[in-house]
Amino acid sequence: MKRMGMAMVLLLVASSAIAAENFALHRPVTGSPICKPGEEAIKAVDGRLSSKTEHKFCTLEKPAWLQIDLQARRQVRELVVKHAGAGGEAVAMNTRAYTLALSEDGRQWRQVVSVRDNRDSVRRHAIAPTWARYVRLEVREPAQDPADPATRIYEVEVR
Repeated sequence: MKRMGMAMVLLLVASSAIAAENFALHRPVTGSPICKPGEEAIKAVDGRLSSKTEHKFCTLEKPAWLQIDLQARRQVRELVVKHAGAGGEAVAMNTRAYTLALSEDGRQWRQVVSVRDNRDSVRRHAIAPTWARYVRLEVREPAQDPADPATRIYEVEVR
């Protein structure tokens, strides 16, 4: 009985670790033109939130976009977007309106998330399990203040 219980615990721990894997971490990514050197799209998948400028993707283009190549088909269940406040910037700089879409081929997209009034610094989106190789974030309103033109994305996680 004890042995069976231990095996079940190990199985649950292993399942949790697999479910928690961030498929986007250190994967190829492209995006809109950057605000300044050091704020490239790759910063949105580097797994770091340490500073206000060092580990974020920033662009002044509107609408802004970011596309991640997961390099293999993955079953996606959750998308996490970490906005300006997650990196220590003012929450007024958090992305206000955006969509997330998935694709298996990078040409045909299926929108799975649409947010019109975000105020959170970290937003988790649970979705029905969907097979995808590519993830695309499109930002329609980059900040809480419509006069602020900068999109600031600290991290996109795909689980």
